[in-house]
Amino acid sequence: MATQFSNTTELHDDKLTPYSQLAAKPQIKSDVLIRLATFLQTSLDYQTLLGIFQKEIASTVLIDGLVYENSDLNIQFTLGTLGVHSSNYQLKAQGSYLGDLTFFRSTRFREHELANLEALMGTLVYPLRNAIRYRSALDQAFKDPLTGAGNRIALNENLNREIELSKRLNYDLSVLMIDLDHFKSINDGYGHLSGDEVLKAVVNQIKKCIRQTDICFRYGGEEFVVLLNNANIANARLIAERIRMTVSDLCISTEKGLLQVTLSTGLAMLKEDDSSNGLLSRADAALYQAKQSGRNKVCVCKESHAVTAQ
Repeated sequence: MATQFSNTTELHDDKLTPYSQLAAKPQIKSDVLIRLATFLQTSLDYQTLLGIFQKEIASTVLIDGLVYENSDLNIQFTLGTLGVHSSNYQLKAQGSYLGDLTFFRSTRFREHELANLEALMGTLVYPLRNAIRYRSALDQAFKDPLTGAGNRIALNENLNREIELSKRLNYDLSVLMIDLDHFKSINDGYGHLSGDEVLKAVVNQIKKCIRQTDICFRYGGEEFVVLLNNANIANARLIAERIRMTVSDLCISTEKGLLQVTLSTGLAMLKEDDSSNGLLSRADAALYQAKQSGRNKVCVCKESHAVTAQ
């Protein structure tokens, strides 16, 4: 049940009564609002804030679960269970879109409960705005400004975390080291602006080819790293070949005409005694093999030798 508001009036005793006077009023003790507002000032993490919000409003309005969505930041966060009845709100602060918040439960919401929800959300809006601004700033700090891929800082943090999880949970972790072939000649022949467009186009194609759980990073210049969690050599090679073929089929429009590019890729899978540097070094060695053996191909590094994927 999505909550809707409308301006209307009702005829009563020959007088027009404003709808605002007929609508249910919130019935919340002031100490509940003060307590909630205080707790919502304790975190800049939107998930923590929503968890606090759900817990603290339970004494006033019972909900089974909620979903928070923000398309601008690609966020979809679910807390609790989703019942058959729902009430949806679009959140804004001073004209800025903060996302959509939907409450769920197994029974219908009564009018006074919706009024209470709206009053309670008044304490959530500005802490949530601060959390969203903080999340956005963090995202920008870990992104390459040109391509939107993760930067070296993000790569180091994610790679260390994925290696730890891979060893603890015993799943495969593979790394692709990708380099654009003859990129210097692209910059020299078509100009650096065209080179920038090529880099952005290639990252877009990489993101289309990888899974939602995989992450692409700009390693430096025209070189990129892709982390493939829960992917063995065979699975990683399929993804690498898909990226290679997709990019080679790409035609990029420039002022000097259409431009096509190719990629060389080195692939390595995490070993039991690997460090982050060791894993990247083996992927880089496989990339060097791909470059030396003709480019536009994928080479797989196994231990100290590389095998060319045909």
